[in-house]
Amino acid sequence: MAGIIAVLVAVFVLGAVVGAPVRDTVLPSQASLSDQVTDTIVDRFDGKVDRAALDQAGAKAIADAVGDRWTTYFTPEEWASLQRATGGQYTGIGVTIGSTDDALFIREVYAGSPAARAGLKAGESIVAVSGVPVSRRGPVKSRNAMLGKPGTDVVLKVQSPGGGTRSVTVTRGDVTVPMVQARMVTAPNGTKVAYIELDRFEKGAGEQVRQQAMRLIGDGAKGVVLDLRGDPGGLLGEAVAVSGDFLEPGKVVVSTSGRASPTRELKADGDPIPADIPVAVLVDGASASASEIVAGALKDYGRAVVVGQPTFGKSKVQVTQPTSDGGAVRVTSASYRTPKGTDIGNGGVKPDVRAEDAPGTEADEALAAALAALVRQGG
Repeated sequence: MAGIIAVLVAVFVLGAVVGAPVRDTVLPSQASLSDQVTDTIVDRFDGKVDRAALDQAGAKAIADAVGDRWTTYFTPEEWASLQRATGGQYTGIGVTIGSTDDALFIREVYAGSPAARAGLKAGESIVAVSGVPVSRRGPVKSRNAMLGKPGTDVVLKVQSPGGGTRSVTVTRGDVTVPMVQARMVTAPNGTKVAYIELDRFEKGAGEQVRQQAMRLIGDGAKGVVLDLRGDPGGLLGEAVAVSGDFLEPGKVVVSTSGRASPTRELKADGDPIPADIPVAVLVDGASASASEIVAGALKDYGRAVVVGQPTFGKSKVQVTQPTSDGGAVRVTSASYRTPKGTDIGNGGVKPDVRAEDAPGTEADEALAAALAALVRQGG
């Protein structure tokens, strides 16, 4: 019997040594679960470990686990790039573009930009970037391919509205996109109209929009077109301020509510343009967030006719908290509704007049539709 027990003990010990991992006994930790995992890997992994990379990977996984597309963690590099982009700064060629499946059409060339120096013009289409057709690479990747380090070149195949093509080499550089651009345009009946393009809702957007509107009204404009196409949004307070450029003080612009945020109503509080000046708001599928707040509020009160395509459909409010590594975590904290209680997340703001700028043409068909709508309003 004793011999059998000895054999069994020997087999058990051999199995422990040969077939099972060797483990040290580690006492339970009082740290968070994510720190426990990271600490254990850093202390005991048989290989090179980058603690910062593990922490960042864990932060991204935690944010992703919430299951909300807007809740995310930004690494220091991503956060710095995003802040630069939201300030209208990037490295590229300096154009505003729309896209189809096989071309990027140039809506605007910024004055003094690399694109302007290379001779690119609004109305032209980019059909290939660095020798790769847009139809093969896709419009999103083609746009990204035009970005790069300052001083580097990108070769574009450009098609004119008449159909001819040429090769253009553009040297990339730092580009600052103006937040507000404004000019006088003419409606079909000859009426002067203030055209104001808002690129983003950063600090001062409301004041700049009002200044430009009043300047052009002073120069004889009888109507206003506020172009929010491609505007991804920005600061909630500036959405309220821009709405206040057109609404009476005290009007509710938007209401917000969330689990950790009390319900509140944000109201117009400014010096609006004259109420007898008709307004049209241009939107498209890339008009999001703050753009939708403005379009929704002006539509609900009948202060503006909305022209274009249904907007993006983002009815969530985020708060951003810097993190100790120089990055940031952005968290959805509330939802918002228009003055009439519409949840923009359900299909976006629907235009009163459907219109779309046809790619590859010098004319802006959506703007023409907005001007026609103003004429019908008496502008």
